[in-house]
Amino acid sequence: MLETKILKLSRLLSYSSNPFLFVDLKSQNILFCHEELNEQLGTIVSIPSRIESIIDDSSQFMSLLNEKQNQNTKFPINLVRNDGEKIPAIVHFYSLSEYFESNPELYVIYFEWKSKIQNGLAMNHDALEIPFLKIDLYGYIHYANTRFLDFFSFTLDQIRKKSIFEILSLPEQIRSELVKQNTKYNLEIQSGFGEKQKFQLQSFLIPTVLPNTYEINILLLDLSTIQNAENTIKYGEDKLRTFFATINNGFVIVNQEAIILEVAPIFKFLLFQLLAFEVGENIFHYFDIELKTKLTDVLQICIQTQTTQRAEFEYSLLGEEKTFEIKFIPVRRLNPNDKKVMLVFSDITDAKRLDRQLIESMKFASIGEIAAGLAHEINNPLQSALLYLDDLIAVDETDPIERRNILKKIESANLRIRDLVKALLDLGRMESPNRDFVSPYYILVRTSELVEVSCRKKNILFTRHAGPNLPGIFVRWQEIEQVLINCVVNSINALSEMEKPKENPKIELGIDFVRSQTKDWVVFSVEDNGPGIDDDTLEKVFLPLFTTRRNKQGTGLGLSISKKIIAEHGGEIYIKTKKGVGTKVEIFLPAHTDENG
Repeated sequence: MLETKILKLSRLLSYSSNPFLFVDLKSQNILFCHEELNEQLGTIVSIPSRIESIIDDSSQFMSLLNEKQNQNTKFPINLVRNDGEKIPAIVHFYSLSEYFESNPELYVIYFEWKSKIQNGLAMNHDALEIPFLKIDLYGYIHYANTRFLDFFSFTLDQIRKKSIFEILSLPEQIRSELVKQNTKYNLEIQSGFGEKQKFQLQSFLIPTVLPNTYEINILLLDLSTIQNAENTIKYGEDKLRTFFATINNGFVIVNQEAIILEVAPIFKFLLFQLLAFEVGENIFHYFDIELKTKLTDVLQICIQTQTTQRAEFEYSLLGEEKTFEIKFIPVRRLNPNDKKVMLVFSDITDAKRLDRQLIESMKFASIGEIAAGLAHEINNPLQSALLYLDDLIAVDETDPIERRNILKKIESANLRIRDLVKALLDLGRMESPNRDFVSPYYILVRTSELVEVSCRKKNILFTRHAGPNLPGIFVRWQEIEQVLINCVVNSINALSEMEKPKENPKIELGIDFVRSQTKDWVVFSVEDNGPGIDDDTLEKVFLPLFTTRRNKQGTGLGLSISKKIIAEHGGEIYIKTKKGVGTKVEIFLPAHTDENG
């Protein structure tokens, strides 16, 4: 039991910068030896061990302990190394009777190496660029760094004989506070060169290895430096406040329960003016249950993954439908249990409207690309229908079966014309803002009807494939159709504009079902055997307004808007390419399956 208590107490004292021993005066045995003492002695002191095994003139040492001198008293001794060398040290001690009532003769002995004491003034804190000193509870200076000595034009010998109260003119109240508590006090000090300078004195009580005793560390901070720093901080705060006041965003800090902790006072942001978010309330309580659940889920994902998330929602303000975006940004704290998130609200109504306009612009650019091919495709069945009609008029066909066959051929040609025109009109029509549950095969067929004509006109073999058991997708299908058409048109242009044409140019449009560990996907693909894309161009293809067809009316909008459309549907778009071999665009969209919800 005694050994266990000693071990626990030794761990508590291990913070001390001084090595120590536990000694039993009754048996004159060492019960614990600090590892630094073992290093200095060049051996490992066995426990228990006699005091005379490591202390020279142990009888004098024991008599000093037995006299039970004042515990603050220090006296010199010599330790004996394993090789017989003597090491001078200073010791002080105090009784452990309050911890070990059953053994009142236990003492802890602290050691200070004379070499450290002698060199300490020169070694400690000299790197500090501000005046620093250590004093005892009576104000006597034990240490001063070079910056302090230079400022007052003192030497080490001079400073050892002085009290801080002789150097600094301090009111009696500050003198009293200095030895009792941490203190701040502004004062004016005259340097050794006669110059006066304003400082802030900051003192700190530091416990020593002796019980209930302290040393006092004092810093003298140049007030002009502090004021400059305060002015810099104030200037930064003003700039930040101005910055926030000029941007059309709302900023809120919430905890993991979505309770508002802070709201940036930005009154320009319309949503915050009308909803009047208040600290302490749930940020989402203004919204209906479906939207509240959706936004709360995004908040939890942000907290769990510690990654930035985003969400959009529609909200009616003053009778006008607005679209808002929230960015959920985790606030990283030193305490991992302190979960906070910054919500950045943005009004993206105008941006969404502009996106719609850009999509329409891209749509009509694609219509222009395929219109000539469709005109030719419409003309062929139209000519066939006219020939059959002329034949029917010129020849009075009396056979009802033959007459019916001719009418069927005219009908078929007209249905083909109707379907092509309908597809073209649908492509140019403003799509619904709502998403529909559709079959991906339906989008594939519609897209094929529009692009295969252009491929045929350019002598490009167009094929399509669809994997089995394709699940449905929940999308704005007109937009997905537009993305596919844009990718096929890019392939047509790449193949038809090659300096050295391919012998067998081809494009394949396909759909497949892909199951990953986390999600199920419907994957549309557009693959060609064209020139491919070099690495430098590949890095830029999704950038707005970047095009390699600037002199051929290329807008540079197609792929950038396509990427945005797919991202809004929770999907991804990738390009695989090899120079001189071809390019494959893969478009991943979430499949609507039981696993995906």
